[in-house]
Amino acid sequence: MPMSSAASVCSLARVASYRVPSRNFNLVISRGSVVEWSHNTQSSAIVNAANEGCLGGGGVDGAIGDAGGDVLFEDRMNLPQQQPGVRCQTGSAVMTGPNSYGSLNVPYVIHAVGPDYMQYDTEEELTQGDELLSSAYTTSLECGKSKNIEAIAFALLSAGIFRGKRSVDEVLQIGIDAICKFDGYPALQEVHLCAFNQKEANALIRIATALGLSVGEQ
Repeated sequence: MPMSSAASVCSLARVASYRVPSRNFNLVISRGSVVEWSHNTQSSAIVNAANEGCLGGGGVDGAIGDAGGDVLFEDRMNLPQQQPGVRCQTGSAVMTGPNSYGSLNVPYVIHAVGPDYMQYDTEEELTQGDELLSSAYTTSLECGKSKNIEAIAFALLSAGIFRGKRSVDEVLQIGIDAICKFDGYPALQEVHLCAFNQKEANALIRIATALGLSVGEQ
């Protein structure tokens, strides 16, 4: 697995970095696909926007599956089923690795299941979806903590067609809030949010600015 000697290497466009108050890690916003992300050590992970079966789907899930190849598929198959066909409940996350996953530049892949807001109609249901989305981010970070991962990069969860009636800003703010509220752990240095398009990148910057996060080193 090729790694660079630079402090943090990413083929994505690194847009902004922010210091998370009272935490020992930085929040980094990048523009591009999480599939291309890499870090300078093998203590790194990407977060896949998975479904409950954890065996692959469309969008970023399909792209990560293609890049990870047969080894990633086998590791996903071997995740224990909590009930028939369900390897990860909505609002939670599970981890595969360490392993060498095809063209992916990380030894760990965290599979997080965000809510499908298209299934929700009432305000109560939407609020429950918000809680599940926050939990998916937090549980992903807890997976990283279990292996002392130094850098974690998220695909944006529930930010595409599955956001339903929620706006891009609403679902992304839930993600940033969950990251900023996470206590962290000594090994954690950076948490990346990988915006697939400029609209998402602009929204992330707008939210971070509104929260008053201080700009860190780029």
